[in-house]
Amino acid sequence: MEQIEEAVRCALDPESPHDVKVQQSPDGWQVCLQLFTKVPERRSETRLFALQVVEAMIADAGVRGSANGAAGKLETTRKVLLEFVSTQYSGDRYRSEPGFIKNTLAHTITVLGLAMYPAQWPTFVKDMIGLAGIPDATGPVSEDGASVGTGNLQPQLADFLIKVLSSLDEEMVNRAVPRGAEELARNTEIKDAMRVADVGRMANAWYTVLSQLAGTHTELACGVLQLMGAYVSWIDINLVVNQPFMRILFELLRVPALRCAACHCLTSIVGKGMRPMEKLCLLQFLGVVDAMAQLDASDAEFAEEVGRLANVTGIELTSIWTDKAATGEAQAAACAMLEQLLPLLLSFLSHTQSEVSSAVFPAINDVLGVLKKLQREGVALSTVQQQFLTQILPVLVEKLQYRDDYAWPAPSDAAAGDTDGSLDEDDDEAMFSELRHSLRVFIDAIGQIAPELYDSVVLATAQDIFRQCSQYGVSAERAGDEGGRGRGQLGWVRAELGIYLTQAFGERLSSSKGLRFGGTRFAQPNGAGSGTLAIATLKDLLTMMIQSGIVGSSHPAIAPMYFENLVRFGGYFEVERDAAAPVLQSFLGATGVHHQYRSVRPRIWYFLHRFVKLLPAPALATYSSDFVSAVAGLLKISADPSSIGVGSSYGLFDSQLCLFEACGMVLAPPNLEDSTRMALLQYLFDPLFTGAQHTMNAQPPDQLLQDQRALLQIHHYLTAIGSIVKGFPDVRADKAASASAPEQLSASTMQVFLKAADMCVAILEALCTSHLVREAARFTLSRMLSVLGAEALPYLPRLIDSLVSSCAVEELLDLLGLLGLAVFKFKPYVAPTASELLLPVISKVYGFLDQVAQTGATGTDEAVLLQDLRKAYLTWIAAIFNSDLDNIFLAPQNAQHLVTIFQPIATQLAADHSNPQSQRLAFGVITKAIQAWLVDPLGHHTLAMLTPAALAAINNSASASSESSRPRLRQAAAQALGVSLGSDSARETREQFRQFVVSSVLPACFAAPTQAGFDLADAQSSLVVAEIAGLLQMMLLSGAPDVAGSNGSAATTMSAPQMLSPPIGGDLNQNQCASYLSTGLLPELGCPANMATEFVQALGSLDQKQFKKYFVAFLNNSARP
Repeated sequence: MEQIEEAVRCALDPESPHDVKVQQSPDGWQVCLQLFTKVPERRSETRLFALQVVEAMIADAGVRGSANGAAGKLETTRKVLLEFVSTQYSGDRYRSEPGFIKNTLAHTITVLGLAMYPAQWPTFVKDMIGLAGIPDATGPVSEDGASVGTGNLQPQLADFLIKVLSSLDEEMVNRAVPRGAEELARNTEIKDAMRVADVGRMANAWYTVLSQLAGTHTELACGVLQLMGAYVSWIDINLVVNQPFMRILFELLRVPALRCAACHCLTSIVGKGMRPMEKLCLLQFLGVVDAMAQLDASDAEFAEEVGRLANVTGIELTSIWTDKAATGEAQAAACAMLEQLLPLLLSFLSHTQSEVSSAVFPAINDVLGVLKKLQREGVALSTVQQQFLTQILPVLVEKLQYRDDYAWPAPSDAAAGDTDGSLDEDDDEAMFSELRHSLRVFIDAIGQIAPELYDSVVLATAQDIFRQCSQYGVSAERAGDEGGRGRGQLGWVRAELGIYLTQAFGERLSSSKGLRFGGTRFAQPNGAGSGTLAIATLKDLLTMMIQSGIVGSSHPAIAPMYFENLVRFGGYFEVERDAAAPVLQSFLGATGVHHQYRSVRPRIWYFLHRFVKLLPAPALATYSSDFVSAVAGLLKISADPSSIGVGSSYGLFDSQLCLFEACGMVLAPPNLEDSTRMALLQYLFDPLFTGAQHTMNAQPPDQLLQDQRALLQIHHYLTAIGSIVKGFPDVRADKAASASAPEQLSASTMQVFLKAADMCVAILEALCTSHLVREAARFTLSRMLSVLGAEALPYLPRLIDSLVSSCAVEELLDLLGLLGLAVFKFKPYVAPTASELLLPVISKVYGFLDQVAQTGATGTDEAVLLQDLRKAYLTWIAAIFNSDLDNIFLAPQNAQHLVTIFQPIATQLAADHSNPQSQRLAFGVITKAIQAWLVDPLGHHTLAMLTPAALAAINNSASASSESSRPRLRQAAAQALGVSLGSDSARETREQFRQFVVSSVLPACFAAPTQAGFDLADAQSSLVVAEIAGLLQMMLLSGAPDVAGSNGSAATTMSAPQMLSPPIGGDLNQNQCASYLSTGLLPELGCPANMATEFVQALGSLDQKQFKKYFVAFLNNSARP
């Protein structure tokens, strides 16, 4: 025993030089049990350890205490611990015992009782109650409480009893504790046994403690009330809901030290799950509504508890009122009680403490939900209900305000430590935002129930605020109004409320009526005139907001929401064009982009960017010079490596990009004089060019690559250039592929952009190993491509070469997307460039895939990235075909690698059923290739729109002849590549592809959907099967070449079947693909001759949807043994 104590002491001593490990022997629990109960007591730490060892023994006995012959051990433990409690805790020792020891011992006895009750220790509850000196009584408490005696009640042991019963609830009932199925079953059995024999004992014990000790031992009374609240959910409600108990409980509601606990207990009783009629009888018996009305809830803590009681009562009454299973009389009674409760709910909602007001939110939500339903059903509201709405709406609007004592940081405090220019929401702000959201839900609900009332309160409040601001101005420092509410200079609290209510009013219109301002764009779904009036009202309200000058307040709560409203309801400026100038002036002023609170500037910059987008391009030319001059001081770039966040986030610089792009937008209008545009572009670009060149020249590239700050500075310079270019409109689709300059750019502007592109590519080539530089160059040059059109194509190979050499998988994904966009937008003139880039990009993709195939994915993230890479690669290949640039594969430098390119697609990507999306794309890409090179090799048709049914017309030579007279995009691309589609080399390449399809692709069409793990019933797999069906029909159209039979002779021909006319594959007797499938491939795969013939007939006669169904049935039949 002494060794254990010394071992525990050394283990707990951080300064002990010994590495001590306490070993548990089979009888170690006995030693520890003696150690815990030994008198005089040992050190508290040692005794705690001893109890933990005993608990471990109990746990080893199993959920029901029957494992490993544990019955004897548990019985010994029971006797020892009960004797210890009865002898040692009946005197003064209980008061000196450390709290953690008493709590742990209570928990140990609890788990012991759970393991032994009821089979081995049926008197568990009785014994624990008896230890406290409470007489044993199992029946209900009599009306006068006389059936419960006082016995020899010992307060200290009553406290221990409360600890055990609390621990019992925690271990057996508390839903927050996870439990296994066996433990749940055991707990259910224990509760059933306790309901029969012991819950009556517990109820009498609770009553005894409350009636005898509530006046002298308030902590014991609180503990009992908490127990009642916890146990009432599963015991007979009549054990506690009776005259003796309720008389004490309602008396305790007026005892300051016990009223919160008593109210919490009553809340649990009211919230107990019961049938509607039973719950109504309970509420009527308790008279809880009348009782709450008589309580003094001036104390905030007690008010919160009473608010929760009112909330639960309201929820229960609403449920009975709307329960279809309840009788009409019960529903009427519940409605009457609820109407009696409504003033109480309103009083708690009006409380100054948000904790009190939010306590009744669920009940308010339920009540308004029922009233909305009644309004939709055309049921008239009662006078009390209408009065409730009239009273509650002003309260809700008032609660939307910030508190007068809400603490905002000073401008200097907001700037300190705010490296990204935006402060995170603190807890107070987050809580207030959540509170506002709930209040808005209620207000909007009232707007649906009583629109006129909504307008008379919400709209009138906002209008009064703006009128007051127009007359007296607004303060940034003072929260309240100068002369009291609604008088004198406006305080910032009500100023912010007016702006917020404007937003709420507009959002309600947007969600319910479809928000359109004026002209032909206005659309009222129901054709009601009220919609037009409401939109006009919002327009007038926005006008009042703008003209009030409320944005002149420098308080940080005002400007962001003010500008957000203007952007959110941007259609206003379509009908009020003259309002744009003063709003833009406010944006560029001291309370706009130059706001003294740095924490709100980034958001205002974003709204300015959105606002500029709203304005028509011709109108922007008027403001170009003033705009650039106003924001120029905010465009200084200062790289901060510490600002780099997750997902390529760069703190304040991300917000600066909004300003750079906005500058580009105001310089883009065609009606702006070119000399002005050039001067302003030089003003913007020169610091960026100079800064980038200076940083590049400051140190050699190898040293520069080690300087994180310098690389980030270069990244910011290039990205800022790209953002300015982004502000200019994309080249029009009909001009994108033109060899001439885009019409919307002047020659001088184009020269500036081309100079920027030159610098960007040069920096990329020098620093291509830097991720930051690659990211910036990719962004900037992609914008150049969109704006400059074909003029930027010469930069594409240099960009791709530099990016491919060093990029990671994530970058390659973006790069493939950029290439897909380029081939689509700049066809056919991009064909030579795309042809040049084809092999390097494909090599990079397969390099990544082969590397992982050899080493395996290092984690889930990498596996997901590689799946995305396969998808992006196949999407890019598909984009090439859909852009009619398929002939880049036939270019001399690529043709010899054609089969090598498609071999992994057919044998790996198309065979991988673990990723159905990529599998479908793989078969789709091969289908497009068959369509391009085997069905329509001379490029008469566009590839994006053709289906097997449409391509059947190619079998008609007259149709093909008529089409050949019309030049096609595919043919133009071939000319740009110098590829002759009818040449011997092109035919030879296509012939090699045919042989590849026959030898690799067609077998894969049957192998992929029949492999283990491929689920034909899965929705994603069904799409794969549909793609394979389309491929087979496309191959039938191609009329595959002669295929020798197994004996070396030519394949036999089929007899002509009866088919729909005209068949997709033409006359199957003349179709060598049909012959190969029926007499070659399918028999080799084990398919009977009759099934093979039937399959080919279906392939040639059914449309794609019908054949897909047939193909699924064919595969299912083939899978049967």
